[in-house]
Amino acid sequence: MERPLRLDPPVDLNEHLVHRILYDRDPRLKIVCDKIAVRELIRERVGEAFVVPLLGVWSDPREIEWEALPERFVLKPNHGSGSVALVHGEPDRDPEALARQAADWLRDDYFDVSLEWGYRDLPRRILAEPLLDGEGGAAVTEAVAMTFGGKVAAIRVFTGGKGTPERSDTWFDRNGARLPFHSLKYQPGDYAIDPDTTARIIAAAEAVSEGFSHLRVDFYLTRDGLRIGELTPYCGAGLIPWNRRGCDNVFGRMWDDPDWIDRIDDLGAVIAASD
Repeated sequence: MERPLRLDPPVDLNEHLVHRILYDRDPRLKIVCDKIAVRELIRERVGEAFVVPLLGVWSDPREIEWEALPERFVLKPNHGSGSVALVHGEPDRDPEALARQAADWLRDDYFDVSLEWGYRDLPRRILAEPLLDGEGGAAVTEAVAMTFGGKVAAIRVFTGGKGTPERSDTWFDRNGARLPFHSLKYQPGDYAIDPDTTARIIAAAEAVSEGFSHLRVDFYLTRDGLRIGELTPYCGAGLIPWNRRGCDNVFGRMWDDPDWIDRIDDLGAVIAASD
């Protein structure tokens, strides 16, 4: 950041996120941050169809029955963020290496790394999920909805594999109109979102995020429909590197006044005016 943080009160989105990290002790954050417990919240609010299936949950990697898992699966801890092992087939299927990785995950309390209270002292477990496919067997597309006060302000779609130079992001407003900004971490994308997908994302995201001042709702666009991968209360740890400063400011104003979202006709123009 190029200037001191304003936390009393916070103004921009990143400042609100840092304020939440430092001061927000809402017990619901413990549910949102636990990748096992959050499934029940998703199930209650939007139904089983949006929940990514579970293949297994273990407290000890030595208990994982590798032969019972399908050829393709995902392994991750329930109590952290960003830790995942993707098994696309036999070349990736190394039980000893995967068990060592899982044991490393279980040794860490993610709070010690991030200071994000929602992760503090969560029960530590390993879970497996199926590796989801997109339309036609292609890699699954990821979409995230930025919500404030239970209202979707914008939708971000990722294409290209995580950690690859091809990774890109494309932003849209509630009406599916392309927005002229992106995160500096990624290349600007050229994804085209259809109205039906936009409407379904908004409906599910608003139902799941109702009652929260801010949540990022993360979707997979699979060949079997929308799935919610996780709910993120600490987007980017409050260090989102926007290419337009107006993004940070406008989303911060939405945190303070979610009803403003309904009064905005052209979000791109509002952001441009706030740069």
